[in-house]
Amino acid sequence: MADMHSMTPALSRAAASLAGALTVTVVSGAALIAVSAPAHADTVVLDCAGGPVTIPSTLDDVTLTGTCTDVRIDASNITVVLPAATSLTVTGANLEVTATGDVGTVDLAGGNNSLSAPTAGDVVIRDGNNEATFSGGVATATLTGGNNTVKASSATTVLLKGGNQAAKVGTAGPVTIKGSNATYKGTKASKLVIRGANNGVKVTKLPVLRIVGANNTVAVEKGSTKVSIKGANNRVRVNKRA
Repeated sequence: MADMHSMTPALSRAAASLAGALTVTVVSGAALIAVSAPAHADTVVLDCAGGPVTIPSTLDDVTLTGTCTDVRIDASNITVVLPAATSLTVTGANLEVTATGDVGTVDLAGGNNSLSAPTAGDVVIRDGNNEATFSGGVATATLTGGNNTVKASSATTVLLKGGNQAAKVGTAGPVTIKGSNATYKGTKASKLVIRGANNGVKVTKLPVLRIVGANNTVAVEKGSTKVSIKGANNRVRVNKRA
């Protein structure tokens, strides 16, 4: 089994910076104390060395190099750059994570985090206010919690569960929305099922649409669509009904 690598915090540099930022100025007998915010610490470069890496709490931005397997980010308020990885787990908050290669299985949790990568395997985005953007495709995309966003060129399945979720997927297999106030945009999906209220969908082509709930809005621009609706005040516009 490969060794686990861990990066420790560089708190001494931040403390020294804060101490050096304290100045006292005397104006007309009154002492004015001005404290300037310390500069952000330097970027730490860490070699994965072909194994797993955990980034704990730190004030440093982190760049990972080499061959990475399982990458876990527990830190908050930093930026992380990494190459391809077998898996990526994020638990911290206010993170900006950028990958230059496929990140495998993704578990994006915590809060107010952003992830950008070319491609990924199964992607789970949970907790709240997290966003993942993929220039290519993902295997599956599952959003739980609330106020999360995923963007990808393709996905075999998409599940939006909870409230205020958002997804933009070019080509998708089955898409399921379970909850309220979700938005979904795509070029094509094999089927779309809504179980909830106040959701909005806009798809270019959609062969099958099923709605169980109220106050949902769906627009399909091209092709023919088989439509099934149970609920009140749903607004559905399709190019042609199958």
